[in-house]
Amino acid sequence: MGADSYQAIVIGAGPGGLATAAMLTRRKVDTVIVEQAECVGASWRSRYDNLHLNTVRWLSHLPGMRIARKYGRWPSRDGFVEYLEEYYRRLLLPVQFGTRVDRIEQRNGNWLLRTSGGEISASNVVIATGHQRVPHLPDWPGRETFSGELIHSASYHSPAPYSGRDVLVVGTGDSGSGIALDLARNRAGRVRIAVRTGPNIVIGDRFGIPAQLLGIISQPLPGRVIDFLGLLSQRISVGNLSKYGIPNPEVGPYTRAIRDYIGPIVDFGFVHAVKHGRIEVVPAVEGFDGAEVILAGGGRVRPDAVIAATGFRPGLEPLVGHLGILSAAGRPLVHGPQTHDNAPGLYFVGYKAEISGNIHQMSIQARKIAGAIASALTSKEAPS
Repeated sequence: MGADSYQAIVIGAGPGGLATAAMLTRRKVDTVIVEQAECVGASWRSRYDNLHLNTVRWLSHLPGMRIARKYGRWPSRDGFVEYLEEYYRRLLLPVQFGTRVDRIEQRNGNWLLRTSGGEISASNVVIATGHQRVPHLPDWPGRETFSGELIHSASYHSPAPYSGRDVLVVGTGDSGSGIALDLARNRAGRVRIAVRTGPNIVIGDRFGIPAQLLGIISQPLPGRVIDFLGLLSQRISVGNLSKYGIPNPEVGPYTRAIRDYIGPIVDFGFVHAVKHGRIEVVPAVEGFDGAEVILAGGGRVRPDAVIAATGFRPGLEPLVGHLGILSAAGRPLVHGPQTHDNAPGLYFVGYKAEISGNIHQMSIQARKIAGAIASALTSKEAPS
């Protein structure tokens, strides 16, 4: 018995996958979404309780349905999950839940997907499993000797277990700064954050103008100009944080996003908490020694708990690592409507850090990918 066949298969029922499937079905492309979890937006459901989008509501909707005003200017985690559920139901998107995709292979000009539910095939595949799929915890020397609690930020859900405790957050990306602020606002006994690299910081909402809008406006500019404006804006709005222990950034937000896949911190109170001593800054973590954490420069601290906001990996190697389309860092070499010469008909959405907002860009890329697939199918069906 042959594998079920479609014109397009989308892997992942997060924002990027839902948006792309919606645009494909709008173009009458026979499409199915394959999702490992039993629900849409699974990765969003696992984020910490007090998380809010760092992009404004009216620039964060998916194509075909706006986010309702009831979710506020900066939708909460739960509000955004509700929106994704409504998007899935209202647009009647075809999702095959509880199906894990293990490997993608080329066969007879099509793509064959080996899944936990059997084989399925399509002439076009869109991978939308997200760039924050596999938590990355550094192999710090002595890590196994640490007598306190050590978790990755992916396992942090609520400040309640840390009430009155001494907590060290490692990393000043958007997750690290957000978790440190969540702890500081909710009665953690002491909150410290370990900093290795000076972060790019933008004020979330300044004079009623969301930072995201400025990011969108600046997109057509050359990268070096975006970097210059970003660094200048940070000096004006945030000031010099080096006296508080946070180094000034060495590169601007555009270069950091392109080179390191790290977007800027969108600040909703982190800087204020640092300046007022509610979050203490310490040097980078170098290792562990029993109850102590060893810091760069030789200093030591004895926290009750360490939360490592040390990033994620896409985890695409088992799926497509054999196709020669990933960088040394495991990220796709192409994105959006582009396909690699080694893999025609295979697309990726949601694997870039964007200064204009990841959800906003996923929506744009979803339209472009759907257009590229529809055009390819039309060309294939046209008489020669």
